[in-house]
Amino acid sequence: MNTLTLRQKSIIHNCLLDLKDSSSLTIPSFLPVALDKLVTSEGFGIDMSGIYLSTDEDFENIPEYLKEGIAFEFMGEHVVLPFSDGASAISSWCDNNAMLDRDSILLKCKTLRARFSTED
Repeated sequence: MNTLTLRQKSIIHNCLLDLKDSSSLTIPSFLPVALDKLVTSEGFGIDMSGIYLSTDEDFENIPEYLKEGIAFEFMGEHVVLPFSDGASAISSWCDNNAMLDRDSILLKCKTLRARFSTED
């Protein structure tokens, strides 16, 4: 993975943290939902955060700046990484940030890494 700046790491961390900590009446955390969407090549976003894919079939779900790879957005700022680097960043973050349903989350991350290891 390329070396990320502190600002890039912060955007990725805050994006994933916001997804993890945000919920609805029926969904205790949006992070598992986002991971499920990413595995099926769909982006996912909520009010302040989102993870988007240049390969999303729904073109309206692809930010204008995203030409190739995975984009992480938080509070209007974004970071774009190659697919494999983005999947690795997500996996590493999930591994380092203990959460409820940890085993399920890490399995989703493993699937995501396998899915995007051949995309670059």
